[in-house]
Amino acid sequence: MKLILLTTLAALAAAVSLAAVAQSAPNAQTVRVTANSYSFTLSAKPKAGAVKFVIRNVAEDDGHDIWIRGGGKTWKSRTLGPNRAATVTATLKKGVRYSFWCSIGSHAKKGMRGSFVAR
Repeated sequence: MKLILLTTLAALAAAVSLAAVAQSAPNAQTVRVTANSYSFTLSAKPKAGAVKFVIRNVAEDDGHDIWIRGGGKTWKSRTLGPNRAATVTATLKKGVRYSFWCSIGSHAKKGMRGSFVAR
């Protein structure tokens, strides 16, 4: 009986969590981020509010990740192998400068970094 109750409670908690995630960013701006050998390209200037960063590593031989920091918050992706993608959803504040970089080896020093101000 206790096992059934615990299983039911766990399923209910998971459903509530998924519903909250689905509702948290339905109108999020999508910014595609292309990670190449020592460069990032953003498809648009991120706006204030919910932003879904879709990061794709198009480099053939490098692993990349992305870290985004600003407004007292930090978000990061997992390390992406060649032709792999990940999504990072962030809530940006208007007028705040955000920095982004690849934390792998010396990639940031070689040019995999940048910044933007959320408008």
